[in-house]
Amino acid sequence: MACLRQKVRMDDQLPPQLPDREPVEILECTLRDGSYAVDFKFTENDTAALAGVLGKLGFRWIEVGHGVGLGAARAGKGVTLSSDERYIETAKRAAPGAQIGCFFIPGVGTADQLESARDAGLDFVRIGCNATEVEQAYPYLTQAKKLGLKPFLNFMKTYVISAGEFAQKARDGVAAGAHAIYCVDSAGCMFPETVRRYMDAARAQCECSLGFHGHSNLQFAVANSVEAVRCGATFVDTTLYGLGRSAGNVPTEIAVAVFQNLGIETGIDLFEVMDAAEEFIGPLMSQVHLYDMMSVAMGCSQFHSAFLPKVAAAAHKHGVELRRLVVAMGKLDPVDLDENTLNRVARSLPKASGQKSRETLTSFAVPGISAHNISSSFSAVLSLVNGMIATCAKRRARPVLELVAAESYSPGLVLAGLILSDGPIVLGRVVYGSFEILQQVLSIAADHVSLFLNDRDGGSWAAKWPESVENIVDPERLLPVRSKRLLASYLEDVLLTAAERHGAFCLLVYGSPSPTLLRHCCEIFDHVAVYGVLPADVPENCWQMQDFSDRMHFDLRTGIALLLCPPGSADVVAIDQLLSADGIVITNGYFPRLEAELPGRPVLRLDPSHAYCGQMDRWAAIANLMKSAEPTRLVAQ
Repeated sequence: MACLRQKVRMDDQLPPQLPDREPVEILECTLRDGSYAVDFKFTENDTAALAGVLGKLGFRWIEVGHGVGLGAARAGKGVTLSSDERYIETAKRAAPGAQIGCFFIPGVGTADQLESARDAGLDFVRIGCNATEVEQAYPYLTQAKKLGLKPFLNFMKTYVISAGEFAQKARDGVAAGAHAIYCVDSAGCMFPETVRRYMDAARAQCECSLGFHGHSNLQFAVANSVEAVRCGATFVDTTLYGLGRSAGNVPTEIAVAVFQNLGIETGIDLFEVMDAAEEFIGPLMSQVHLYDMMSVAMGCSQFHSAFLPKVAAAAHKHGVELRRLVVAMGKLDPVDLDENTLNRVARSLPKASGQKSRETLTSFAVPGISAHNISSSFSAVLSLVNGMIATCAKRRARPVLELVAAESYSPGLVLAGLILSDGPIVLGRVVYGSFEILQQVLSIAADHVSLFLNDRDGGSWAAKWPESVENIVDPERLLPVRSKRLLASYLEDVLLTAAERHGAFCLLVYGSPSPTLLRHCCEIFDHVAVYGVLPADVPENCWQMQDFSDRMHFDLRTGIALLLCPPGSADVVAIDQLLSADGIVITNGYFPRLEAELPGRPVLRLDPSHAYCGQMDRWAAIANLMKSAEPTRLVAQ
């Protein structure tokens, strides 16, 4: 009886099987709609690889090319890396058993481009127009049919007309030559019961195939697609991982899984399509975020993302919140955007409040430890490691710990602090004063930290670790680094950019530069004046300023002042007078009073932690290279 009860409960959880019907045709449009998410920058190689895989998986309909459609690049709708014809030819060679298609919008593409696409191997074309003006598509449907193409008619923003109008216009579209009629939820605003009204109305008027194209602004794209199929739709649009415009599309892999559970045949193996999604689009999705609060605003107001740039400009001009303006304009007119109306509505909205600042769930939050605060105890080390672990778990980042030997041997010294909590890593630092301290630090962190950086620019007494310390951490997780060189390279890059933008005639260095820093400065700038102690072997284009009192005798046209240490109030005045009117101050550290003492003068404060940005990929690549390298074996001759 227990087994019977368990089976009943499991059966109750299965979705209801749809009655026997013909298979659903999944129209896979990752290479077309998905191109929006990568600024239309799919390459021919991308097209060949993905179209080839989709063809082998059994997808019979594959759409490629510019997201906006044929001719869009020439019309200024976004630059692609190849021509429409090349994308079609590439996909056709890669997936010879599939139907290869493109999108087409009258007024963006031309009749000549449609014919050229046919000559390149195009099998089908989807002609899209706003539902209110879909009659513009009819001549192109007729032309496409004469060219031997299968023409589809896509009612963009279907929701702006009634279900009855949709059915009547669909019937006229079929008469003009449409092979299939598409209900299109352009803003991701429709609900399943809405989809049912439109599909039922069209089915009552048309004998042709029906299709549905949904977006996920309100997370109903999958449910709407299922409802469309329940109403007799044959075609459903999908993209791998849902990659596409705005909040994305129906994920291909989810559509296959859902239809499989409903007993609807798609001809696609679920696990193979999941493998393809992970292999080809998975890495890209770590950089793409389809779903955000703007997507919700657009979905709830039937606002099309194509209008967003103009609305964003108006929101900035009038100082109002963009999402409120988006919702107001979408509810007012989801089809067109009148700029006079846009400015009138923007003026009527309340002014946006200031930027909110609050702690987020993914930020590094440990009491007493931050990027500007260090703590001196083993409990601080434990708190740092725990904070790194928690932050990384929420952000899919890697915990990395830099180990720095104190300048001199100090048996009781341990300092823990956060360097960087941004991007793919959370980087902490521990300064240790003895190997006994280091051993305890490693014992705390060894099981939790992905990579340890052994800073070779620390105290020379720690150049060689004892075996008792080395054995705690696997060699594969230990990487030698030189932080002083990293900081010097960062500073050099900043000075190089500053010279490009503010002039390379003269640099003022306040403080005593290292020989390396001074050499970099003299390579970048024509003249370098140093108010501080000079190292030996000074380059010819560098001289020492003994006193600021004679500054008026110099016509240096100094554009940049680099402050290596905090200046006194009198020196701040002198530096400000020596700089040109548009000159800037760069500080190698945090000098709290400086900005108050230099009102109106741009001050760029260098954050040493920024020197570590972007280094993780390099370190990981080096660590992996060392791990995979086979040791060389000498063979006796």
